[in-house]
Formats: sequence, structure tokens, C-alpha cells
Amino acid sequence: MANNLVLTLSHCLVLLSYVAAILASPALKGHYISREPQLLDFPNERLYRAYLVIQRFKGTITSDPKNITSTWSGHDICSETAYLGFYCDTPGQAKILTVTAVVLNGYGLRAPTVEGFIDQLPDLAFFHAASNNFGIGVPLLAGLTYLYKLSVVANDIQPQVSGSAGAQGTFTAGRCLQATINLKFHFDTDPKKKSKRKGWGAIPGATDSKVLLLNYNDLSGQLPSNLGFSKVSYLALANNKLTGPIPSSISHLQDSLQEMLLLNNRLSGCLPHELGMLTNAVVLDAGMNQLTGPIPPSFSCLTSVEQLNLGSNRLYGEIPDSLCKLAAGPAGRLANLTLSSNYFTSVAPSCLRLIKDGVLNVKNNCIPGLANQRRPAECASFLSQPKTCPAATAVHAVCPASAPAPADRVVKDYSSYVTYATLHK
Repeated sequence: MANNLVLTLSHCLVLLSYVAAILASPALKGHYISREPQLLDFPNERLYRAYLVIQRFKGTITSDPKNITSTWSGHDICSETAYLGFYCDTPGQAKILTVTAVVLNGYGLRAPTVEGFIDQLPDLAFFHAASNNFGIGVPLLAGLTYLYKLSVVANDIQPQVSGSAGAQGTFTAGRCLQATINLKFHFDTDPKKKSKRKGWGAIPGATDSKVLLLNYNDLSGQLPSNLGFSKVSYLALANNKLTGPIPSSISHLQDSLQEMLLLNNRLSGCLPHELGMLTNAVVLDAGMNQLTGPIPPSFSCLTSVEQLNLGSNRLYGEIPDSLCKLAAGPAGRLANLTLSSNYFTSVAPSCLRLIKDGVLNVKNNCIPGLANQRRPAECASFLSQPKTCPAATAVHAVCPASAPAPADRVVKDYSSYVTYATLHK
């Protein structure tokens, strides 16, 4: 009986040793440590929902040369050291902590698309992700609730970002964002915390904004047909592979759009009449595309525009007097009008002074009597092709009643514009 007892105890010791070895194994320990966070692990449901969206997007990333996504784990999304590129705050009167900004600029990430990512973060108001490769599709910000204010300090290129929640009141946005393009975004507006927060202050002339910056991302496909319902204020999609027309819904951005940069894509179709309805726009740049047609009469409504670039397209007809008059006199806002490398055949009289002053660039067109134009054979070949866009006289321009009155012209450096300032890889 004693021998049986010793044998039984030996078996128990062996079994306990085996169990202890399993529990102590690195693989099993890692299994417990890597437990997927649950709702109760987060400060609130919004952050848990954001976590799910981020993890879903992380799973689609096929290249991460800087190993940024290795920090996208765990439940502490708002940590200073985890979830690099994500920034949190407590917008609105509810003061619920949530993800309000994403800055992935220069990380070299590769994913099939950002659709289903930023448009699924409902409190997001700032997204900057230049120099990545995010494939097909331009996401919309139509469902995003909160608005920010953004202006640019020309001297040191520091856009100051503050926030509001529309009728819901003001909010602060905590820590300072510094993107890799030498822009500092200060999400801070609460005067009660002025003594505690760096970068707080009133921002004169700022406007309610939603910001989408996706330059250099190898984006392809067409612009969404309902782009105009996104209420975006700063849209930068330069140096991608976007195709198709500029959607007519763009006119619905009349009240919100400040700057739009579509430079160097493959956009085609007729230059839309609706672009002229963007009476608050300061920058409109659709240069280096394949847009065609005459300049619509509605462009005379662009009384706020300072930078208008339609160069290197397939535009034709006359450069209208009404467009050039946007730069006339001390009240004229238009400081740069680039129409080079098109197929224009004449200029209105008021445009000649702008050419002399260097405001209007019409090089490499088909305008008789002007220097640096295309060869006659090249012009004849293009002009002989069938034209399907509406004639400039076919559409009457009725400017929106809310068109702002022109202010005194202020010549600015390109880097003082938000979208141009982001044109750095």
C-alpha cells in the first residue's frame, strides 16, 4: 500500500510539473497577454469602436517600412507612445474622449484603400496622409460630425487649428500635432485652460473646416459623385492617378470649400460650370490633368479666388474678360492665373495687362500674336477634333447671392496656403 501511495504521489508531481511547464511557456504566456481588448477595457464605447476600425484597417496594410502599425495594439489609443498617428480629444459638450485626428504623413504605408477607415471614425475632423500608397477610392467626410478651424501663419508656416462643434459649443483638442511637413497643428481653444496649454489663442479669420490631405498616395478611380456633400474645406489629392470628371455635386461645397488641390492626376471631361459656384474658394488647382472645354461664364463668380491653376489641360476658346477682371484693381483677389499649355485661341483685352504683370500665364497655347505659343500644326490638329463640351455662351452665369464681397488683395507665398504647404513628400 505504501508503494502504491508513493507511485500515486510521483504521478501527481509529474502531472503538476507538466502543467506548470505549460503555464510558464512563452507561447501560452503570450496568448494571455495578447488577449483582444474588450469594450470594458476602454474609457468609453467611442474609443472601442475606433479600436475596431483601426484594427480592421491595420489588417489591410501590406507594407509598413517604418513599423508604425506595431504601436497600434492594446486599448490605450490616446497614449503618447501607442497608436502613433492617432490623436484624441473630448469634442462637444458631452466631453467624451474620442479620436479626432489622424496624421500618417510620410510613413510609406500601403493598403488597398482608406475607405472604410477614416469615414468610419465619426469624430474625425483632420486627416493627413501624404506619401503613402492607399490605392483605390477617395473617402467622404459627409458623416463626420465635428468641425475644426484652421488658418495659416505665413511667417513660420504654422497652421493654427482650433475647434468647434457647431451649435454644440466649443472644445479643446489637447496635445500639439507636428506632422513631418514642418506644420504644427495646435488643437486647443478653451480659454479656461489658456495658462495650462501651449498654443492656445484666438485665430482671426479662421473658418470652420474639415481637412482631407491625401497627396502622393497612388490613389486611382474616380472622384465620388457625391463629393460635394462631404462639406470638406481643405481637400488635397495632388499627384495621384484619379480619373474621370470633376463631379457636378462640387457646387454644394459653396459654403465650405476654401482650398482644393487636384494637381497632377488624370481627370478628364468638360471643365464643369459648377466649379464657378465655389465663391468662398481661395485656391482652385486642377492643373496637369486632361480636362477640356471652354472656361464657363460661372468662373466670373470666383470673387474670393487667389490662386487659380488650370494649366496643362486641353482647354480651348477665349480667355474671358470676366475672369481676368477678378484680378483688376486694388479689390481684385486673383494673384495667380495659370492657363499655360492648353489650346486657347484668344484673350480678352483686360487679360493683356495681366500677362504683362506676370499674373496670367498663357504660354504654350494657340493665341496669335503672343510669344511662346504652340506650333500652328499642333494647334490645327487639336482644333479640328470634334468638341462635345457646351459652348461658353450656352450657359448663363448666375452667381450665388451669398458671394462674398472682394477684399483688398494680399500677395501670399505658396506655403501660406494649407494645401500647397502639404505638397512635400
